Amino acid sequence: MTLANRIVILYGSQTYTAQEYAERIWRTTKLLDLKGPVQAMDDYPVSRLIHEEYALFVCSTTGEGDEPDNMKTFWKFLLRKNLPAKSLTNLKFGVIGLGDSSYSKFNFAAKKLHKRLLQLGAQALHEIALCDYQHDLGHDAVMIPWLKTFLGKIKPDISAPDIGALKFVPRWKVSLTKTDVAIKENGITKDIYFGTSNTDHFVNPLHLEIESNKRITHESHFQDVRLTVFKSVTHDNINYNPGDVFNIRPRNSKDDIADLFNILASHGIDIKPHYMLHVAECHEEMPVPPFLQQPLPLYIIAEQYWDLKAYPTQYVFSLLAQISDDKLERDKCIELCSTEGQEEWLNYCRRPKRTILEVLHDFHKSAAKLTIEVLFELFSTIKPRSFSIASSCLPSQGEKIDILVAVVEYQTKIKKPRQGLCSQWLKTLNVGDRVYGWIKKGVFRFPAANIPIILIGPGTGLAPFRSLIQERVNLDIADRNIIHLFFGCRYKEKDFHCREELEGWEKEGKISLYCAFSRDQEDKEYVQHKIAQNKEILRSLIINEGAYIYIAGNAKNMPNNVKDAFVDEVLSEIDDAKNFMQNMTNSGRFQTETW
Repeated sequence: MTLANRIVILYGSQTYTAQEYAERIWRTTKLLDLKGPVQAMDDYPVSRLIHEEYALFVCSTTGEGDEPDNMKTFWKFLLRKNLPAKSLTNLKFGVIGLGDSSYSKFNFAAKKLHKRLLQLGAQALHEIALCDYQHDLGHDAVMIPWLKTFLGKIKPDISAPDIGALKFVPRWKVSLTKTDVAIKENGITKDIYFGTSNTDHFVNPLHLEIESNKRITHESHFQDVRLTVFKSVTHDNINYNPGDVFNIRPRNSKDDIADLFNILASHGIDIKPHYMLHVAECHEEMPVPPFLQQPLPLYIIAEQYWDLKAYPTQYVFSLLAQISDDKLERDKCIELCSTEGQEEWLNYCRRPKRTILEVLHDFHKSAAKLTIEVLFELFSTIKPRSFSIASSCLPSQGEKIDILVAVVEYQTKIKKPRQGLCSQWLKTLNVGDRVYGWIKKGVFRFPAANIPIILIGPGTGLAPFRSLIQERVNLDIADRNIIHLFFGCRYKEKDFHCREELEGWEKEGKISLYCAFSRDQEDKEYVQHKIAQNKEILRSLIINEGAYIYIAGNAKNMPNNVKDAFVDEVLSEIDDAKNFMQNMTNSGRFQTETW
């Protein structure tokens, strides 16, 4: 094999998205007769990079512009000061960043990687691809045309195929063994743990059980918000700090799992939940993840591995087009996965949030041709979800974790309500149910206890600040002159989260509490209005006492509105308030965590 036929595809992926895109690109390279592995960056021996001619990096961003966990070792190596400036002169590369422009450090990790590779002498075959999830077409809007250009520079004689022209390239050999063992209700599915890559950075998951799972909003309120408490099954200490994040991988509902197997059964497809699944290596470049190297009942895969609520990408329709023998459905699939059919795909899938199972119902003649091999390519993987921890580990001596969960349910033009996979699953958990989770370092860095802090946490944005305040109350170092908490919700009597606790702390002089209840009066009042109303106090805290500002909550409008309130109201008497705020951001005195 010549180097001209080789490309390494390396990904940095925190929640599987970059990995799935990298693997999809790898399939395309197979059609162009290109060889080479697709791996997490930390799986790849980075010292070999000097010998490669072509490399493609697919990189997401986590936290406050941080690199994903499974590229940290790779990135640390690239940052070595003793690396010669011309280390990678043989390498021609491209970087695809998968990001979300609603975050301030949009595609920051990919930008850093691209810049560093150039510094080490590598040659960029194409400008960096800054994919934006907020685009109507999602990441594909940038990625698909970018990839055609990039691959065309490696193989100028063969242009990259349209996504609609992709052929089915399986990742692994997948087979089933028929058994007569029925799946017991709530039985074997209890304690299976799936990692996320071959260099699984979650090798020591926490084994937890539900201690309580209570709705904390009034029954008449439109949204169910829950305070869910997990406790350690092993009674080991769970060490975490205020601002840290709890990650958990949700499971599909029994209704969705039953729907999948009913679809298969209705077409006479002999794929049953109790059949044992076997996964073997098909390509040396695509090893089987450790958690799939053991035979597993297909029910577990359907419950914990395949995302049955995912919104189908155009690639899904390219797969259905390849297996369908119904002309009408096949032509429609080809249209939905084509460049010309992007608007149609948007209107059918993304805008109404149509799920993969609903698509299989609509394209029932194509679904009749499903096989276990196709199912493994059709379904994306369930992504872990992250929640800011809402408790301190001190009161429970490290045995418990609290999270605040807003249960997602909303309406589109589809009659059946759209529901969030993770929040709906968490809602159904009962006391004693067991789950796996893991702790990740959060983005917030809090100052010493004598430095004032201004905390803005409307809704479930309260979570990291509840953690911090609980810790300081437990250590008896909470002071109302130091801790200034701004909380916002709709109604004082309906969705004032942890009200008794917050009002108790205020009464005891532990915190200064400022609340905005947006619907309790004719004119809506939000946290930014409370900030403006208390601008003299806040100005003194910031200018005279070096206060830090923290914002947590929904990423849509709130963070910018709050920041504007500080610039336009609190700091209005300062020359160049915007620059002052930027300096606060650069020095870590202004921090945000949004979702």
